[in-house]
Amino acid sequence: MVPKWPSNISNKIAEIVKKAEIVNDSIAISEYESDDQNVNIIAAKAADELLTIGGINASFVLGKIGDKIYISGRSIGGINVQLILEKLGGGGHITLAGAQLENMSMEDAKQELINRINEYFFEIEN
Repeated sequence: MVPKWPSNISNKIAEIVKKAEIVNDSIAISEYESDDQNVNIIAAKAADELLTIGGINASFVLGKIGDKIYISGRSIGGINVQLILEKLGGGGHITLAGAQLENMSMEDAKQELINRINEYFFEIEN
């Protein structure tokens, strides 16, 4: 059974999912622009929701509180989000991981994430 979230949280998650970009053919990346104390919960739930889209094998959602960017990563198993986010100082599990970046803009954090995703694929192919 899918959990029922308050409509304001459901709306935020839907907006994050709606503006997701696809990189490397199967990875969804999105951002949560609001400086919200619930950013970790909302980003995690949005990352989970992105995995329900056909063809998406991993997802990352970036959110911001103050001067920290939080990244939630999720995978259905074929892509190791832990290895990707470890490259950014984070950690977790192959299918569920997170990282925090400080003193960086959202756009710079997103670009760093994309760089680490590309690095990950280069390393597993070689």
